[in-house]
Amino acid sequence: MKRLRVLLVEDSADQQKIFHDSVDVFNDKNTDLLIVDYKVAPSFNDAISIIDGSFDGAILDLKLNEDEDGGNKIVSQINASCIRVPVIFVTGFPDLVNEHPLIVKKRARGSETYENDIELLRDFKNTGLTHIMGGRGVIEQNLNKVFLQNLLHPQMRNAWIKYGSIDSGRTENALLRYTLNHLMQLLDTDDDRFFPEEVYLYPPLSDGIRTGSMVNKKDGSPFFVVLNPACDLVDRGNGAFKTDRILLVEVESGAAILDVALDGIKKRDKKQSCLKKVFGNNHTDYHHWIPQTSFFEGGFLNFRKLTTLSKQEFDEGFAPPKIQISPSFVKDIVARFSSYYARQGQPDIECDDIINTLIPAPDKPQ
Repeated sequence: MKRLRVLLVEDSADQQKIFHDSVDVFNDKNTDLLIVDYKVAPSFNDAISIIDGSFDGAILDLKLNEDEDGGNKIVSQINASCIRVPVIFVTGFPDLVNEHPLIVKKRARGSETYENDIELLRDFKNTGLTHIMGGRGVIEQNLNKVFLQNLLHPQMRNAWIKYGSIDSGRTENALLRYTLNHLMQLLDTDDDRFFPEEVYLYPPLSDGIRTGSMVNKKDGSPFFVVLNPACDLVDRGNGAFKTDRILLVEVESGAAILDVALDGIKKRDKKQSCLKKVFGNNHTDYHHWIPQTSFFEGGFLNFRKLTTLSKQEFDEGFAPPKIQISPSFVKDIVARFSSYYARQGQPDIECDDIINTLIPAPDKPQ
């Protein structure tokens, strides 16, 4: 039986009773699927002493006893403690709730029911988000495996100790890369198809330009993707790159390309077959499809539509990256881009006689 662990931070006995009744209603409906297991904290100190990564969500009141800003303080403390849990505010003063990424919903008391709030937290749990990010999932298990089997391995640890004595900061960055590489090896065994959102890092955690950065002009023009080799985009420390030109490929709207691909095709199954070919990047050798999401309308990179700009021209004309294509998908794009421009072809060879020998014409009737 799955359990949804919720912390209710509420000093009102009446609200606690209403929440308890809502939990009973929810549990009665979901007996065979998931039940709510909750704790109540009536104050800031109680909440901070209870909350940890084992919870799937927290429902907070803003004003707790004499503390007019108790809920906001709890959110700040949760964030400072690196506890990754979605937060819902239910309060008579929703306008006084400070904005924070942890807060997934805030509502006025009485505007909805606690059952609605529980259902939202259930939806988050069903994604696996709180399991993974709460330190209870596969990432945490594999981190422990990497720590024990790799980082503390007798033949490895002395090397890291040596590097750390020379340059601690550089060694820490190297250990992070080393750990992430091992995690990718452990996690890269899933044969499921990717969801469209996995193609992108959104929003990017850095304004830096990288291979696969998606940018548009400051006037809001269509997207372009940076396709310089990664080594060209190394920051020399003064804002300059190793290369003197930034290479951009335009992202075209998908509608026109799909219209051309489907032109003249009448049957539904033929259309489906054609679209699978298009979205599998087997339609042309110079278009590369990137999918639509809620934050990006999707489209096709056109390897024939290239632009190069100096760093100054780029900085003056383009906004910071709004989306970053994920590394594994960048590799595929770069490989297809390189393959397109590496085409050599060969001269046509007269082969009609050979074909006629292999497939002779039928004898003419006498």
